[in-house]
Amino acid sequence: MNRLNNIIKLLMIVVLFVTQSCSKDFLEQMPSNQQSPENIKTVGDAQIVLNGAYAIMQSNAYYNNAMIGVNDVRSDDMQTAEYGRLYEEYSYSYDTDVDFNASIWMVPYTVIRQVNNIIAFIDDIETVGDDEAAKKKDIKGQALAIRALAHFDLCRMFGRPYSYDNGQSLGVPVITEVVPPDAELTRNTVAEVYAQVVTDLTNAIPLLAEDKTFDKINVWGAKTLLARVYLYMEDNDKAYSTAVDIINNSPYELMTRDEYVDSWADESSSESIFSIVNSLTDNGGGECIANLADPEGYGQFIASQDLIDLVRSNPNDIRNEILYIDATSNPTDTNTWGRVLKFPGLGNTKDLIVDHELNGTPLKVSAYVSNVPVFRLSEVYLIAAEAAAKKSDQVNAAKYLNAIVQRADPNTTVAEADATVDRILTERRIELMSEGHRFFDLTRNKKDIVRSNSSRVFDVAIPLNIPYDHFKTIFPIPRAELDANSNIQPNPGYNN
Repeated sequence: MNRLNNIIKLLMIVVLFVTQSCSKDFLEQMPSNQQSPENIKTVGDAQIVLNGAYAIMQSNAYYNNAMIGVNDVRSDDMQTAEYGRLYEEYSYSYDTDVDFNASIWMVPYTVIRQVNNIIAFIDDIETVGDDEAAKKKDIKGQALAIRALAHFDLCRMFGRPYSYDNGQSLGVPVITEVVPPDAELTRNTVAEVYAQVVTDLTNAIPLLAEDKTFDKINVWGAKTLLARVYLYMEDNDKAYSTAVDIINNSPYELMTRDEYVDSWADESSSESIFSIVNSLTDNGGGECIANLADPEGYGQFIASQDLIDLVRSNPNDIRNEILYIDATSNPTDTNTWGRVLKFPGLGNTKDLIVDHELNGTPLKVSAYVSNVPVFRLSEVYLIAAEAAAKKSDQVNAAKYLNAIVQRADPNTTVAEADATVDRILTERRIELMSEGHRFFDLTRNKKDIVRSNSSRVFDVAIPLNIPYDHFKTIFPIPRAELDANSNIQPNPGYNN
């Protein structure tokens, strides 16, 4: 009975963490005595708390929407179809007190608090047998990797890119232990945040399982994040070597050209390193990115005309096939199709979606029953290519770039001399479209965000040229946080 009561208590903790994300500020949501380490005594208990962390990552204020939709519409790739959801981010009209979704700050910190509980107590848990000892190590490794991911995501949304000033500007508070509810933390520099991220990942990797999976972070997921972080830090030697290690030694393989279009309707693909999992009973609902992309849902997350034209510039590129009718498309003009079919709903193949559009054939599920990719092997190849190009290693830049280019169109090859950083960023734009990368790819490479004034831009007031160093390319610290914590410095430029 005591064991059952303990499990019930832990489940209630998980629910509390998930539901409190709209509370006043993250410091007021720190663990109470009920969540103290001594309440969690076994590896099974730790697993429950870890499951809770993954559940929080599933929030629409995190990977089920914000990390993709909120950031992609600030770039030149994606836009909204009309006023409404994502409009403030698309129009850069957010401010500290107006139109800013403070949960984008709060929810990742809720994830950090959840995994900090695990990290605080797990070393003291006794285990029986090799299997339980291995599971304990793996849980700790996942907790460290998740903490690294949450700090990294917070820093790139609320702090300048590392490349802006070598990480010397303000990032976000680093929290690596269970702190009291009244703690008033200060912001660490971007360099300090990245240093902690690298430390957490370096410590996580020896603990994590190597088995192939897609619904939790394994050693290859942690290494993928580490390669991404090194790339953002412009440590190109380490970004390259880490990416090549994954390519050569992991159990993941690039999807084939024939698999590509319908792979997005599957639970996972051969290159799915880590995804946020949505099911019929557990999903993001109407506010998730999949429903925002679905013209039969809210239909407000669509490709810009620039992106459509770029993909259409090579008719033989297989990625043309994942552009389809969106809320503003002319159904008879394929050049206006701007729904990116990366969130079609599990089992909703391209043929089924077309048949549904033309003949009313029922879909398998609603679009919001779609898994959301966080780490894919395609990104790892492009990390290797970009890092190699920045090291002036044109041979390997072309090698890893062409693995993606030729999968899309076997008749196209990029010559070594043409495997430049700009060409690789263009390939990233196409391959990783609507996965939340483009905005950060531009700002970390000190490139302005340049949009065209096409017929798809419904509001003439939308800014068309945003300098990479404009103050609104980083989000404001939420008003609730500024009011609650006198030690938190605001971001410059906002009405603080």
